[in-house]
Amino acid sequence: MITRKEFSFPSSAEGKNIYACIWVCEGFQHYKGIVQIAHGMEEHILRYQGFAVFLANQGFIVCGNDHLGHGRSMENWEDRGHFGDGEDNWKFLIQDMHYLMHFMKNRYEPMPFFLLGHSMGSFLAREFAALYGDELSGAVFLGTSGGNAFLNVGIALCEEGIQLKGPKARGYSASRLAFGAFNIKFLPARTNYDWPSSDEKAVDGFIEDVKCGFEFTYTAYRDLFTLLKTISSLEWAQRVRKDLPMLLLSGGKDPVGDYGKGVEKVYQWLKEAGCQFVSMKLYEDGRHEVLNEQFYRKVYRYILKWLNETIENLGMNGTVDKLP
Repeated sequence: MITRKEFSFPSSAEGKNIYACIWVCEGFQHYKGIVQIAHGMEEHILRYQGFAVFLANQGFIVCGNDHLGHGRSMENWEDRGHFGDGEDNWKFLIQDMHYLMHFMKNRYEPMPFFLLGHSMGSFLAREFAALYGDELSGAVFLGTSGGNAFLNVGIALCEEGIQLKGPKARGYSASRLAFGAFNIKFLPARTNYDWPSSDEKAVDGFIEDVKCGFEFTYTAYRDLFTLLKTISSLEWAQRVRKDLPMLLLSGGKDPVGDYGKGVEKVYQWLKEAGCQFVSMKLYEDGRHEVLNEQFYRKVYRYILKWLNETIENLGMNGTVDKLP
């Protein structure tokens, strides 16, 4: 039986609390490892319920949290899509992820520990790997990006929006710059969110979820663009641990990853930096959310295979004495 324990912890952003949860199958005496999930922008951790249950049934303990301005980590609706009023607020998100990692390690170690991030979560996970790679057994980056030419323009646009309208003003013009063209290759489109998945049920579920699809503030868009700029270079890859196992997995029709070209760019940065255990998988017909595609079971199995092989190759195993 799968249990999901929900709890909260203090955010690194003063005065905020972070919602988190743990999935574990009570049928196992020995667990393979822990997988921490970092969700993407304008969504929340419970969208990963199906994937978390799948991994838990395979002997993994799974955890994740709602980032600042998302899901149950929002104190009120005005907090949606906002990390903080200052600069570089994305660092709070990484520190919150790091707190959760240590919470899990203190509760369950020794055990292999993997970080999996999707979209914005993959950006956070990539910088996390550069900062704290020595604490990871491996990392999976889903739906990631190789950066693009508009980042400096986007940051300047956000600075202007903050000056004219305030830090919590909704960043509609930044949104158009970042995502305005994403649906073009899927015309005639059924919805404004055809680009994340070809599965209509998954798309409708996102649209109908009140905790999804809200607009970021100009400050949060500045944070997002600054984070992406930070990880979009060979210099970022050179900060990553050279023997850290990493998997880049995306859809070939994902506009965030420039239809595979951006993902390939990240892969090449890591290889050029001397990272030894990097692999890449593109699903030709996949869009942005490969975990929510029609062939999601195939993606689940591929990630599971990579996790199992990584543990086997590194000679890892772990035991826990108690459940959450």
